[in-house]
Amino acid sequence: MNLTELFAKPDPAFAAAVTRLLERFHRTDDSEAPYRRDRFCQQLDDPCMPENGMDPQAYLTRLEQLIPGVSHLASRHYMGHMTAPLPAFTGELARLLVMLNQNPMKMESSRLLSFLEREVLAKLHRLVYQAPDDFYQSQMHAKDAALGVMTSGGTIANVTALWLARNHAVGDNLFHLVEQGYRGAVILGSRLMHYSFDKGMDLLGLGAASVRRLETDADNRLSLPALEAAIAECRAQRIKVIAIIGVAGSTDFGSVDPLPELAAIARREGIHFHVDAAWGGPTLFSPRYQPLLAGIAQADTVTLDGHKQLLIPLGTGMLLCKRPDLVMAVKREAPYAIRASSFDQGRFTLEGTRPANALYLDAAFQLLGEAGYRTLIEANYDKARRMAALIDADPAFELMSAPVMNLLSYRCLPPHLQGQPLDEAANVQINAFNVALQKAQRAEGHSFVSRTQRTLPPYGDQPLVLLRAVLLNPAIEESDIQALLADQIRLGRTIAAELFAGH
Repeated sequence: MNLTELFAKPDPAFAAAVTRLLERFHRTDDSEAPYRRDRFCQQLDDPCMPENGMDPQAYLTRLEQLIPGVSHLASRHYMGHMTAPLPAFTGELARLLVMLNQNPMKMESSRLLSFLEREVLAKLHRLVYQAPDDFYQSQMHAKDAALGVMTSGGTIANVTALWLARNHAVGDNLFHLVEQGYRGAVILGSRLMHYSFDKGMDLLGLGAASVRRLETDADNRLSLPALEAAIAECRAQRIKVIAIIGVAGSTDFGSVDPLPELAAIARREGIHFHVDAAWGGPTLFSPRYQPLLAGIAQADTVTLDGHKQLLIPLGTGMLLCKRPDLVMAVKREAPYAIRASSFDQGRFTLEGTRPANALYLDAAFQLLGEAGYRTLIEANYDKARRMAALIDADPAFELMSAPVMNLLSYRCLPPHLQGQPLDEAANVQINAFNVALQKAQRAEGHSFVSRTQRTLPPYGDQPLVLLRAVLLNPAIEESDIQALLADQIRLGRTIAAELFAGH
């Protein structure tokens, strides 16, 4: 095939072969090509590009060798990650979006899709802030304003929020801190804040010490006394607090900080209030669970992440701004692209060129609707509660946090410690057991949960290894949960015999 043919109309045979690859992939699991780092390294160890391009059929052969080794994240037996299975329409929509290759940084390179981006951001803004209709009519397509910005994910959305907060608090020059009599600047949030905030403060030139992670209460929520003490300490030390961070759906527990109280403190102190709702934001679709996010509408900025509970592909994040003029604090221009007089969203985004992923959101909103999201959210949250009940009723497990949303943490106990008092020495054994168990389950490839390490009130300051389940896939049934737990009990017997011989 010559180069010109590669840019011609799609090859139906190639498309059909890719479809067959996908269909076969979704009928298998990771056990077809178990994770072996040395073997994967050997399979992909060629640093040289081919001199001449290969025939598409030959490349299909290469794909057939690669695809079995990728993660089966859409499997209903994989309950460990926050990456959503995608609705079936996404594949064809992705083909359309990729081949259109629009760049919404600038209106000239995306035209109508620039306006679509503003419309979907307005829908999300309305979900969170519930402003009146005339607000959206006047602000949705306002020139020097934005209801939010699209990003490549929750991390960039959080970094953008810090950028906005810093510029509003002290301007875009850190020397202004000194001029205002401050010795430094920090953000305050719980120990469960996402690590993207560390990245953001580093990029803003404020360093790792500027992220102050405070204690949480028994429900894994930011401690209000700890926050008040930190604010008082910062005031005494002449440290500027540029933002208070509230978490709406922590990655470990799905816990939600006390948002109304945090908003009140931020308002009293004149501090930017940001809520990281990358995971929990879509809870607002459910009248039954919506009270979990009470107070979120008082946030100055809110992060959402599309590839999680909004069920769209990776690479789509959103930062919403309560006040549309907030984005003017980071406005940037370029004479060849985003000029001062332009309508371009790229004036307000950290990233320049990016895909028009707002089309995925538009499709999901139009095809699922609020009722569809409501049904999916409530079903998944209910499944998490059923899984928690199964764990709590089985002596082979210890439930470590009651599910708030559709995340839960638990431990598998080795047989000799089941039903026994658990002290520090026992926890050391349980930690080793759960690390080995999670690795064994991942290596076997039939089912999967992830793991984390946290301290929890019943056990003081001792770090505990926790298994972490994510109930996101709408295809998961109770029988799948039972099968996953049965896999852990089965594997656990073998591991315990190896680790604790003689107990």
